[in-house]
Amino acid sequence: MKPVLRIPAFRRLLAAYALNELAFMVGTVALTLLVYRRTGSAIGATAFFLCSQFVPALVSPALVARLDQLPLRPVLPALYWVEAVIFVGLAALAGRHFGLASVLALSFLNGVLALIARSLARAATVAVTSAADLLREGNAVVNGAFSVCFMVGPGIGGTIVATGGTSPALLAVAGLFILIGLTLVTARGLPEPAPIRGPVRGRLRAALDYARERPSIRGLLLLQASAVLFFTISVPVEVVFAQHSLHAGAAGYGAMLSAWGAGAVAGAAVYARWRSRPNRELISLGAGALGVGFIVMAAAPTLAVAIVGGAIAGVGNGIESVASRTAIQEETEGQWMALIMSLQESIYQSVPGAGMLLGGTITALGSPRTALAVAGAGSLAITGLVWVALGRLTPAAAGGAIAPTGSGPSAGAPPTQPDPGRGPHRHDSTRTPAVRHQ
Repeated sequence: MKPVLRIPAFRRLLAAYALNELAFMVGTVALTLLVYRRTGSAIGATAFFLCSQFVPALVSPALVARLDQLPLRPVLPALYWVEAVIFVGLAALAGRHFGLASVLALSFLNGVLALIARSLARAATVAVTSAADLLREGNAVVNGAFSVCFMVGPGIGGTIVATGGTSPALLAVAGLFILIGLTLVTARGLPEPAPIRGPVRGRLRAALDYARERPSIRGLLLLQASAVLFFTISVPVEVVFAQHSLHAGAAGYGAMLSAWGAGAVAGAAVYARWRSRPNRELISLGAGALGVGFIVMAAAPTLAVAIVGGAIAGVGNGIESVASRTAIQEETEGQWMALIMSLQESIYQSVPGAGMLLGGTITALGSPRTALAVAGAGSLAITGLVWVALGRLTPAAAGGAIAPTGSGPSAGAPPTQPDPGRGPHRHDSTRTPAVRHQ
């Protein structure tokens, strides 16, 4: 992994990515607890997740299409600094002047900005690592950093809320976003956007055509959408499960999420070691571990057992997420990377909305344990579907490579058909080609 860390632009992007995930986890824990305590229902917590993740996914791709041709060095810091301002506002609302509508509105705005920034940052990371033929290595390092932040973030958020209150936690998030902006505005070597031909307003439609007409990309996106529905049922359920089923309070909720993060760190290490294995194996392993983890949590009589279940699910998350994301990147030409990443992020945000709604509804009508059991059964079913579906999809032919930035079809124009003598564009032709999801 050392070669990829020698790239200066990658180091800055890695630092920004890690700090962003830490801010996301602390902010999510703080806002989830705030909304749940003020509303007293799982529906309130579900409404927060819908406004902060589901609805932003519907509008962010169109905005990415208008911003991904601008220089990254001023655009990315500006996005993160606006997020900092939003969290200062949320910190003010967390006090005596709490208003659910205002909190949900600011959460929606922050969700839109977060999706745009994440898509642009991911595309930049792919560009700098692909140029050095280190895409998988770079993704393994990024996934490890994410997993560490996912592990410590909830614990930090839960501890700050438990000891100091919600407002200090949200102000800490604002400070992290300020630091992210400073990290990127002083960065050198960030990739420049690929010059395009054609109107900006047609780029989103052209990207959708590009994904639809390539079986590998289309199949991966559809598989991911199916999987995420069950993977995210637990998101609005866990806070109710921790506080009412296990009577563990805010610290227990944070401990459960941190256990998931610890498992994700282990899963990231597994991927780093086995990154050249067929993705059919890695994705099935990850989905299966998620299913087992949910089942253990559903049956857990104590917080300790629930933490074990969360750790098992986290291992699966750490394997499945990075393997499937890398697959999409390997199949996508550089000119379309930001938009395809935006579409993928939209799946991560919109489909979970349906999963969260399902989880909140099952919890309201039944119990948190019932919702977790449904998530586990569905995840195990997805494991079988992934194994069968990826086995049927024809792997990309070896010998291709990701197209350099600036190549590929013009924006707003119909995507060109693949050459029948070659497979879709790939990063590393020496590895066993396989189809991935996420």
